[in-house]
Amino acid sequence: MNHKIALSSIISLILVLFIASCNRPSVSNSENSNNLPEIFPDYTDLVLPPNIAPLNFTIQEKGKKYFVEFSGDNKQRFSISTKSKDIMIPIKKWKKLLANNISNSIQTNIFILQENNIWKRYSTIENKIASDSIDPFIVYRRINPGMILWDDMAIVQRSLETFYESDIISNQNTENNCIHCHTFQNRDPENMILHMRRSPSGTLIKTKEKTLWLTTKTEYTLSSFAYPAWHPQGQYIAFSTNKIHQNFFGHGNRINHVRDDASDIVVYDIVKNEVFTDPQIASRDFENLPAWSPDGRYLYYIQCSHDFKHQPDSIEKYDLMRIEFDVENHSWGKPEMLVSSKETGMSVSFPQVSPDGQTVLFCLADYGYFTINNFTSNLYLLDLGTGKMSILQVNSDQSESFPSWSGNGRWILFASKRYDGMITFPFLSYIDSTGTAHKPFVVPLKNPGSYNTRLTNFNRPVFISDKIKLTQKEIVRIAYRKTGNVVFDSLHVDLDALAGATVKKDASVDEVRTLYKKN
Repeated sequence: MNHKIALSSIISLILVLFIASCNRPSVSNSENSNNLPEIFPDYTDLVLPPNIAPLNFTIQEKGKKYFVEFSGDNKQRFSISTKSKDIMIPIKKWKKLLANNISNSIQTNIFILQENNIWKRYSTIENKIASDSIDPFIVYRRINPGMILWDDMAIVQRSLETFYESDIISNQNTENNCIHCHTFQNRDPENMILHMRRSPSGTLIKTKEKTLWLTTKTEYTLSSFAYPAWHPQGQYIAFSTNKIHQNFFGHGNRINHVRDDASDIVVYDIVKNEVFTDPQIASRDFENLPAWSPDGRYLYYIQCSHDFKHQPDSIEKYDLMRIEFDVENHSWGKPEMLVSSKETGMSVSFPQVSPDGQTVLFCLADYGYFTINNFTSNLYLLDLGTGKMSILQVNSDQSESFPSWSGNGRWILFASKRYDGMITFPFLSYIDSTGTAHKPFVVPLKNPGSYNTRLTNFNRPVFISDKIKLTQKEIVRIAYRKTGNVVFDSLHVDLDALAGATVKKDASVDEVRTLYKKN
């Protein structure tokens, strides 16, 4: 019986080798090129996660046929023979190749059959496989790039390990309202926030224990909650409250400018359903874009001087700030300026502290804080130990925005418009142990031709650690139930320090309106 099994195995192996040899063209006598082949996206000279989906690509060289061979340092290999320029990599073979070459390299060799029926071999593409995996999912907002059209918008989850993608919530199911600001506590898909503007309107806060659907506008604030940051211990969420307007441009290289007439930061207590703040983060200056340190001791944020409003032809610029927070006593330290707009001549936005608490990743642009439409926006790192600020070698001549850290601090995710200045795609980059950022690469799509045909943005991509279980039907059901109201606590904000977004508790609505108009 064992002899029969062995003979059967040998015959099967011979058949596999025969079939493979039939599919493999004769490329042994090919002409050699000293150049790398032109492929899109540019998946060359990269550091890749060992769990990334296949990097499907399009060969941009002319030819009658294409033969692509993938191999690793461990000698494993597989190949694709096709007449199509679009190379679709089998996911099982790709996964096995990556798993067997962790901390080593994989190679891609491309052969093209020319019009003279001679094969041309290009220089080998080599990519390294990191030992550090990447979070398996990202969440982003799918939105029209025109900024004023939101008839078709959704919050979407996408697997980085496969090409699985699904709408968490589409506004096609909620009267075409505006859906935004998806945020997670420590990248946990079970602890989620998102806002809906216009009917049905509210803020959804979903935890493992409860689901809240809230109206967050109070008589003491000028807006509902906006940009959120979830405290790592779970009980508190910092939000900005903003009076926002947009300027649109009919010429030049600027599309629009999102700016605040007023903004402050408040903190929401999930357990008490109470909002509190402090004059230092709710001052006459404009505080915005909160972000917690991973240990919860510090709240990072950006701040713009109130004085810019009274200067002719002024454009706002933001400093990077932080303030210590005592969780037990609800007490605050003194604000520290970490990056000064006066010293850099630039404006900080979207700070994100690394999981080890050692560095801050942020955008730096010539003005403002809403950087997705600002082509001057680049990504920087601030070393909190040395105070040294450095530009990352991942930037382009177009907008880089919405940076995010992976859970292990070895990968960054950001939105970039580098392809055409209009459509935003999510990019990944490996940060090694020295803090060096390696060549960025776009998140792979199943159909590589989609990069040229997509007409909607991947906005505000963030990492999450697993698939979201909350269904779209459940979110829609929540959105149509009655909202609860948040309570502003009894802490008095100094009326003289009014920024326009928060006021002291005993101020009347008329006082608020009068003071806001003055400012």
